[in-house]
Amino acid sequence: TVSVLYCVNKKFCLQMLKFAPVVLAVAAGVPLPTEPQLEWYRDEVTAIGHFNMGTFQSCGIGGIRLEGRQPLPASGMQVPPPETFAPTNVNATQWAEALASFGVKHAVLVVSHGCGFNTFPSDTSFPEFNFTWTYSVKNSPWMNGEGDVARLFVDACRKYGIKPAFYHGIENNAFLNVRNGLVQGNPMPGQANLTQEQYVKVVTQNLRQLWTNYGELAEVWFDGGMPEATVEPLLQLLNELQPNAVAFQGPGKNVVRWCGTESGHPKYPLWSTANSSTSAGQGSPDAPEFIPAEVDTCFQTPKTGAGVEAPYGGCWFYNSADVPKTLSELSSVYIDSVGSNANLLLDWAPRPEGTLRDDHIKRYQEFGNFLSCYKTAKKQVGPFTGTTQEVDLSGVVADRVAIAEDLSNGQLIRKFDLLLDGKTFNSGSSVGHKRIVMFPNTTNYKSFKIDITESVGTPNVTLSFYHCMRFPSGSGCGIQSGYAFKVLPGNLITTIENSTVAACCNSCRSNGACAEFVLSPQKTCSLLSATSGGAAEVGATSGTPLR
Repeated sequence: TVSVLYCVNKKFCLQMLKFAPVVLAVAAGVPLPTEPQLEWYRDEVTAIGHFNMGTFQSCGIGGIRLEGRQPLPASGMQVPPPETFAPTNVNATQWAEALASFGVKHAVLVVSHGCGFNTFPSDTSFPEFNFTWTYSVKNSPWMNGEGDVARLFVDACRKYGIKPAFYHGIENNAFLNVRNGLVQGNPMPGQANLTQEQYVKVVTQNLRQLWTNYGELAEVWFDGGMPEATVEPLLQLLNELQPNAVAFQGPGKNVVRWCGTESGHPKYPLWSTANSSTSAGQGSPDAPEFIPAEVDTCFQTPKTGAGVEAPYGGCWFYNSADVPKTLSELSSVYIDSVGSNANLLLDWAPRPEGTLRDDHIKRYQEFGNFLSCYKTAKKQVGPFTGTTQEVDLSGVVADRVAIAEDLSNGQLIRKFDLLLDGKTFNSGSSVGHKRIVMFPNTTNYKSFKIDITESVGTPNVTLSFYHCMRFPSGSGCGIQSGYAFKVLPGNLITTIENSTVAACCNSCRSNGACAEFVLSPQKTCSLLSATSGGAAEVGATSGTPLR
């Protein structure tokens, strides 16, 4: 017997019978995706690159470091002169080739970060209030001021079939003297002198140039959201110039959100729906908007005894003391991102001269070799419509299944059970674009069955069975002695008193949302969900779990 839910809308249903499975007679009010959101989902593996002023020197406002790896001077604020950006061999073709080696479909270049330095030649100027954007490659010695990193990047991406995208921060900008979206006042030498209204005009014009001169973009990044006064003008600009781009934490309908952690291991379940693009975390099946989650994570990680040299965020910009994450860790990140109904955004970090390190390129290639096992399924069934499906696995050697529902009608599945040879081995909730579930082992099973025990409507489902390399779990943590990652209310998960380095490491490893930790000289262990910079501190220890 089937339990039918009669719905006034998706929040108010009356269950008439109490037998599984549950199927909704009416799927009223299910949030639907836009075509750009569906294309974003299909991309699956994407990348973000940090090559900007922070690659060379730090900057900040007051005591807040916004970008870079060196401590701020005693005076606090620092906007390095544009001559500081002085690469000698910007090889965007090498970047794109490395990204293509692990199947990147679109790549986001950070063209303006917390310093406010533009790696494209900004033409933004307002003579009426005496402002010219003098903080860009146009004002640096690189290529005698004629260089354009954004152009080199876009051209290289298109050569390798990668869709280009841009990150242009607007919440923080040391050059424009803006912190948390607000002009700070009392500018120091090297900073612009703007009112809040003028700042909105400056940002809008700068983005008009960026979104006009480089063709169609797959994604635009608003890290941390956007100041309220910029929402309407930038939404109009986005609709005018880049109507098919998804906007990370941006305005409009083609939006995606942050998964809530930079560890690469967001908490399951991850839903495709949320309240807004700035709603971080798991989302909710009852949320009103289709806003899927993006999983951004660093490629670099500390190694034991790495010392205290650590750039902004500890890993986003190039750090000579860091090493690539292990292949085991990257494979786990893939399953916990793409395999958990999200999109993977993996970092690349060129050296100051403008090239990638050889061991970075090699690890990207190894990751691509691993991901190739997902190109051809050992067996595929579907798409099928309904709530149950049995699959004959006789003669099929597989160690995992990828469940995918057609999201064009919204995310419909709410609960499911998976069985091998008649025995339940996994139960879950969110499926969405893709849910990868590992089998207990690689034994030759005879049969597989999926029972969808609750859904809001009748889903279309595809099952794909794969056999890929299996890795042992990572162990320990990369440790940086004498260094303290910054603890902020927005990135603090929890604190543990009277801890040790080993105990703090283990606590972070066991918490999927933990991207890094810091143990204070007073033995307080802080688990952090995101990287927010740090500084040398005698007696402190910071680390990153090696999962």
